[in-house]
Amino acid sequence: RTTAAGEAASSALANSEAKYRELIASAPDGIFVLDPQAKVLDVNEAGETLLGRERGDIVGHSFMEFVPTDRLASAHGYLDDRLRGFRATELYEATFSTAKGKRVHVQLRSQVVRPADADSYVVYIVRDVTDQREAQRQLLESERWASMGRLASFVAHEINTPLTNISLLTASIARRVSDAEVQERLKKIAAQGRIAASITAELLKFARPGAINPVETNLTDLVREAVEQAEAFRKPGVEVRTELGSEPVVCTVDPLRIHEVLVNLLKNAFEATANGRIRVRLEDRGPSVAVSVSDTGTGIRPEVQQRLFEAFYTTKKKGEGTGLGLAISRNFVASHGGDITVTSEVGKGSTFTVFLPKQPVSVTTPV
Repeated sequence: RTTAAGEAASSALANSEAKYRELIASAPDGIFVLDPQAKVLDVNEAGETLLGRERGDIVGHSFMEFVPTDRLASAHGYLDDRLRGFRATELYEATFSTAKGKRVHVQLRSQVVRPADADSYVVYIVRDVTDQREAQRQLLESERWASMGRLASFVAHEINTPLTNISLLTASIARRVSDAEVQERLKKIAAQGRIAASITAELLKFARPGAINPVETNLTDLVREAVEQAEAFRKPGVEVRTELGSEPVVCTVDPLRIHEVLVNLLKNAFEATANGRIRVRLEDRGPSVAVSVSDTGTGIRPEVQQRLFEAFYTTKKKGEGTGLGLAISRNFVASHGGDITVTSEVGKGSTFTVFLPKQPVSVTTPV
């Protein structure tokens, strides 16, 4: 009887452990079992997928190997607090690194287990929220751009009325006065008025980019025309090279918008380059195209690159730019379902690349 009872108990225990293993293995969230020193004792399949690693590359390793360097102190602090009984109900926000170096944003809950006859261990239940965070970021970005657009529209309209009055009054006085000195001053007033008017026009263009008018366009010719127009900004000693391919590239785009984008990128490249080279390259990528403008100029610091496409952000001197050029270009390209990227190294130069689908897509105006 004792033997039978023992066998039954062993069988029940084995069944219980099997169910436990099956439950852990099938859980949709990553589950990691850690000892107090953060060594991984066990991991389920979802945990392997989350880290992009095989089980053998996780179990036996320190959990901290999978945490980015800039988050290590926080990760160690959280584990220490949990072992001391703190932060029991907290939904901890963490970041992991996959085998390919990708950062994964997660929400983590944990439970400290203290068996009577064994060492304590910690169970981490981890959920990948990377896509959710990106969706939230895009929503906030969209709302921010919309707010700036409304502000820009309001400011432009409020300024336009007095500007128009100044222009009319200046012209009226100029017709009635013959004094040469007064006429010269009136010309200066009119010139400043035109500058202010161009700024308000930029504000309105940013605030209300409007619908695009896509037509079948020879992009090769469009790029060539943009290069020719941007020649006005070229400094002496700057060489321009074009790599447009041997065959015409045809796309359905709004030629006026894309032409403006390219001229703006070329103008920026010329301004950043002295005694160097500008390269304009057009690539046919099947369903899409890429137009890149590269320069051997001063380059752009990483922290500046992150803000380049923000409205009103500029590194130019006061009075030399509104900080709207790249923001407007971004809107124009986005309205085609495309994108603009930048790569740069300080002291070596920068490359801006415009990606466009060959056929128009249904997109929402960015602002």
